[in-house]
Amino acid sequence: MDFLKKTRCVISRQDEDSPSKQECGDPVVSKRPSCVKASSEVAAFTTSLREGSYSLKIIDAGLDVLKLNMFAGERIERKKYPTYYVQKYGVNNLYKFNLDSRTRLIYTLVAEETGVAVVVLEVLDHKKCEERFGYS
Repeated sequence: MDFLKKTRCVISRQDEDSPSKQECGDPVVSKRPSCVKASSEVAAFTTSLREGSYSLKIIDAGLDVLKLNMFAGERIERKKYPTYYVQKYGVNNLYKFNLDSRTRLIYTLVAEETGVAVVVLEVLDHKKCEERFGYS
């Protein structure tokens, strides 16, 4: 995936020796990624936000959740993948994480040598998300 060359690791696992939290005995329910990355667009957007702004706080909180559990978002069915993500990033999996009632974080999981990385592709408001997914 060529777009990974444009991503940077924004959060990496701090404690490599700590076991992943498991719920209901299912190791897939809660699993830590090796790293959480952002597309260049998301990185530019987050760096443009004022320190302490509401948007930055909810994005940071969402990234903290994904750092602990890469499956925290809602998996999107393949037939509902927007062409935009398939063409631009070549995704073969896609997740939506609700940061609050109006803001969505769209991400994919990518296998790397060190494990599975979360790559955040976009942060969208609810209206833009509906447009992107063809709901409006």
